[in-house]
Amino acid sequence: YKDKKFHLNKTKECNKIGVNLIHIWEDDWLYKKDIVKSIILNKIGKSNRIFARNCSIEELDNKISKSFLDSNHIQSNSNSSIKIGLFYNGELVSVMTFGKLRKSLGSKSIDGSWEMVRFSNKIGYTIIGGASKLFKYFVKKYKPSSVISYSDSSRGNGNLYNKLGFKFVHDTDVNYYWIIDGIRKHRFSYRKDVLVKMGHDKNKTEVEIMWSLGYRRIFDCGSKKWEMIF
Repeated sequence: YKDKKFHLNKTKECNKIGVNLIHIWEDDWLYKKDIVKSIILNKIGKSNRIFARNCSIEELDNKISKSFLDSNHIQSNSNSSIKIGLFYNGELVSVMTFGKLRKSLGSKSIDGSWEMVRFSNKIGYTIIGGASKLFKYFVKKYKPSSVISYSDSSRGNGNLYNKLGFKFVHDTDVNYYWIIDGIRKHRFSYRKDVLVKMGHDKNKTEVEIMWSLGYRRIFDCGSKKWEMIF
């Protein structure tokens, strides 16, 4: 029942005084506690360190990529057409995925334009130079004209993208999630047209329908959009 920018405003106030505020959502703490702990340990320099120069690089199939991201990325897997991994002593320790621009984020697919959809290291590990090695492999092989990506403002300032050479575009508006059985669900799956097809009143708004079903929503801190043009 907070103002929709309640969490975003906390983040901005902390940024003003040089504090990196990490928001921990209740469902993440209940169901993804190991990943949350790994994020915190990484930020305070307590992760196990591996150098990317000691890793081999391979493209992955859907099954391997999905299994890794579901276990190691706070947002789990997301459909991507290109999945690239780093292996250390035969073990997968880092994954970066790419896909065409997503309609759900308001973009239209354009030839040569890609989105970096996911990047994750194995829980408890920092791969020094890993993101750079994976991204350079993608650029060299697939020759994109542009790549965009989004960083979640509830967990940081997107410094990874600065290191890779991306340019900051803008802050997105805050996004909201519906709380279903104690877990945040993306609003895209509960659009009014979807709800009407399920038999709900077409004269009501999405919010009115969901509230009538007993569901409530929570707003995040928005994202930062990044872009690299070649």
